[in-house]
Amino acid sequence: MNCHKGSEFEREICRILSRWWTSGERDDVFWRSSQSGGRATQRAKVNLTTYGSYGDITALDPIGAPLLRLFTIELKRGDSHGFAGDLMDFTKDRSHHPFLKCLAQAIRSHGQAKSISWMLISKRDRRRALVHVESSIIKSLLGWKKPSTPIALVSCPPYDFAMMGLEDFLVEVPPSKIIEKLNEYEH
Repeated sequence: MNCHKGSEFEREICRILSRWWTSGERDDVFWRSSQSGGRATQRAKVNLTTYGSYGDITALDPIGAPLLRLFTIELKRGDSHGFAGDLMDFTKDRSHHPFLKCLAQAIRSHGQAKSISWMLISKRDRRRALVHVESSIIKSLLGWKKPSTPIALVSCPPYDFAMMGLEDFLVEVPPSKIIEKLNEYEH
């Protein structure tokens, strides 16, 4: 087993998001936050804030700040975190499902960061990376139009979220739309 697959995944997602955010010009706008958000989590326990350190991704360049004001981003790599689709046939108490624990972590990080919403990017072994965001946010970002790529809306009370491929999200939601929506939410 590759014990570094999570950190490799985090670095690759940072490069992908950086290239998307800059129309392919740069791969260094986003990077892994300090201790993958652990520093901010520990400081929050004693009511201290930690600028730019919530979630797994931070903006090294201020041009990336709008994405992280809209979304606090958590990353999960591997099969041990479960999958949203498993919630449908999980026979035990759903609150113990590993995927819901990942969602709860993303939502907790978003609350600490005071961002508009949360985003969870996950990738199981030998599968595509998926983006999970609140249903209302993705509907707003898509302008209530039907996307040209697959999207699943999941309701697993108390969670309502949308799930789509990372590549699909990056095609359907340009950075300009993120900035536009952030401006709407902040004003």
